[in-house]
Amino acid sequence: MMSAPRLFTAMLALAGSAAAQLTVTVPCTLDNTLYESANGDLSNAKGFGLFVGYTGQPALRRALVRFDVAAALPAGARVLDASLTLSVTRTAVPFDVDVFVHRALASWGEGTSNAPGQEGAGAPSTNGDATWLHRFHPNVLWTTPGGDFAATPSAVVRTPSFGNGASTSSLALARDVQQMLDQPTTNHGWLLKTNEAQPFVARRIDSRESTGTPPTLTITYLLPGQTTLWGTGCPVNGQNFLHAVGGQPIGGNTVQLQQLQGPANGLAVNLLALELDPAGAPLLPQCNLHLPLGSTLITNNLLLLDPAGFGSTPLPLPTGFPGLLITSQSATLLPTGGYALSNAAALLLQ
Repeated sequence: MMSAPRLFTAMLALAGSAAAQLTVTVPCTLDNTLYESANGDLSNAKGFGLFVGYTGQPALRRALVRFDVAAALPAGARVLDASLTLSVTRTAVPFDVDVFVHRALASWGEGTSNAPGQEGAGAPSTNGDATWLHRFHPNVLWTTPGGDFAATPSAVVRTPSFGNGASTSSLALARDVQQMLDQPTTNHGWLLKTNEAQPFVARRIDSRESTGTPPTLTITYLLPGQTTLWGTGCPVNGQNFLHAVGGQPIGGNTVQLQQLQGPANGLAVNLLALELDPAGAPLLPQCNLHLPLGSTLITNNLLLLDPAGFGSTPLPLPTGFPGLLITSQSATLLPTGGYALSNAAALLLQ
C-alpha cells in the first residue's frame, strides 16, 4: 500500500484533476402559457410573462417551457445534475410558492399571440399556439385539457415573491435531461404548475421574450474518459472522509478506489452503482448517500485503512461499455460506534 504522505499528495492531485465535470446554461427556446378556458381561445406566445397558479377570477394558469438540450450538450455526455431557474416579476401573494416541474408528454406550439397590459388575461389564440385545450391551435388537442404531463413532478422550484428561484438537485430532473439528450424527439419540455388547491396563489414569471431574466436550465455533465468528485464526506476526527478514483476510465484498464482522512485502522467498504443521485439521501448528519436508493448497489470490497486513515483498492473496468457511468462511495466503521460515508466519485468509461 502507498505510504500515507505519498497517498495524501496523490489524493490532493486527484481531487484537483478529477473535478472534470462541465457545466452549461441553456436558454429557453420555446414557452407559452395555458389559460384555463372552455374554448381554448387564450394564449400568450410572444408576451414577456408566463403565468402559473390559481387566479382570482378564479381560473388556472400553467406554463410550458422547452430547452434544446441536444444542441447544447455533446452526444455521449452523461448528465449528473440539472437545475431550472425562474424569475418572478408579479405575484398575488407575498410569500414563497412552490412551482412544480412536470415532464410534458406531448409536443406543443408557440404561435404569435401577445397579451396586452400585465398579460394575466391572455390574448386570442393564433395558429400553432398551445392553449388549455390545444397542443397546436386550432386543430390538435391535448389528450387532457390543461396539458399532457407526468403526474409526478421531476423537480420543485421554490419561488420568492419577487426575483429568482432555482430547483434543487433532483435525480428525476437529471434523468429527464438525459432523455432529452439521448432521444431529442421525446423532448417536449416541462409543464409548470403550482399546488392548485390553493386559490389566489398565482405568479408571473419572465418568459424567454422578456428583457429581464428568462428561464434557464443549468446542466452539469461528464464526457467519456472523465472522472469527478461529488458531495462532501462525513466528518471524521475533524476532517471530511474523502474518496477519489485514480487512473483513466478506459474499458479494460484498472483504476484505484482511494480513501483519505478515514479513522485509523478503520474497516471500510466501497459501494458501486451505475447512477449518481445529485441531491443524495441524508442517511447521516452532514453527509449524504449519493448512490441512488432503490437501485442495485454492489459491494466492491472490504479494506482495512492504515494508521493514518488511508486506503486504496483496484477496480478493473469492463470492456465494451463506452459511456457507462460508474459511481463509487466509501463507508467506514468508526471506533466510537456507527459509521461514516465519504463523498462520491464518478467515472464515465470511454
